Amino acid sequence: MLNRGTLIYISQRLVLIVFTVFAVSSVVFLGIHRLPGDALFNEHLHGTQYQLLLHHYGLDRPLWDQYTSFLTGLFLHGNLGESLVNRGVPITPLVLRELTVSAEVGLFALLFTIGLGMLLGVVAAIRQNTWVDYLLSTTSVIGYSMPSFVIATFLLLFFAVWLDNFTQGTFYFQIGWTGRFGTIGEIWLPAFALGFPYASIVARLTRASMLEVIRQDYIRTARAKGLRETVIMARHALRNALIPVITILGPLVIGIITGGVIIENIFGIPGLGKEFANSILNRDYNIVIGVFTMYAAMVGLANLGVDLLYVVIDPRIRY
Repeated sequence: MLNRGTLIYISQRLVLIVFTVFAVSSVVFLGIHRLPGDALFNEHLHGTQYQLLLHHYGLDRPLWDQYTSFLTGLFLHGNLGESLVNRGVPITPLVLRELTVSAEVGLFALLFTIGLGMLLGVVAAIRQNTWVDYLLSTTSVIGYSMPSFVIATFLLLFFAVWLDNFTQGTFYFQIGWTGRFGTIGEIWLPAFALGFPYASIVARLTRASMLEVIRQDYIRTARAKGLRETVIMARHALRNALIPVITILGPLVIGIITGGVIIENIFGIPGLGKEFANSILNRDYNIVIGVFTMYAAMVGLANLGVDLLYVVIDPRIRY
């Protein structure tokens, strides 16, 4: 699969991702530094101490010098600077550490999106025009009609509050995050809240695609040859029905990445989203720039991964 054309395509996309990261970080950097006010207004410093602090962060230099220093540190050394609030804390290790947490939540949410969505769509297509189809279709409509933060709120009320009161503390979802990566018991609910709206979209699309595929001549031929229905659905129908689903995975992955900002704050997950919200509230502009830069890279790499899935699903596709 990794032929010369594919490697050239990957190289071109990586160059485009680097350009996108450059453009996003530049716009955010220049925009933030043109905002009125002072990034160090909370320090309550005056005179020499204030000037020394400005000099420490390079904020007393012309904007163009600050910008070129930022680009040099970013692309040559991978250095996003130093936190304005937590002095002496480098941003790059902080953002990379929180990126792993956000990636973990996003991957679990993607498992719910693809796994649950395809399961509901396939079952609804096989049981077309039955009560199962109507129930799953209604569930899908409700799912993609509700934002993830609304779903998260209802899930917390049910599993963390109502279930706790109903079982007298025997069985309930405990809000919190243990260690760096949490536990399975702590991650499944936020991952479900983040992935279920997109799983509903995948379910609707999978159902429509499966209904079209199972009416094709080669499916009738497979049945006439005596193949089992499970083999026909899994090996012949589902694989061809996946192509339209893969097409929308790019936007869905972007939605999961950006939607994690709200979900992480609701559930107290120490990822990029929570750090992003805290840095805005604390006016820690250097971290804001770093998080934006990391999100731009994540979106680009996620889209590249989705595009490469076409080759895996359909060998006829070549880059």
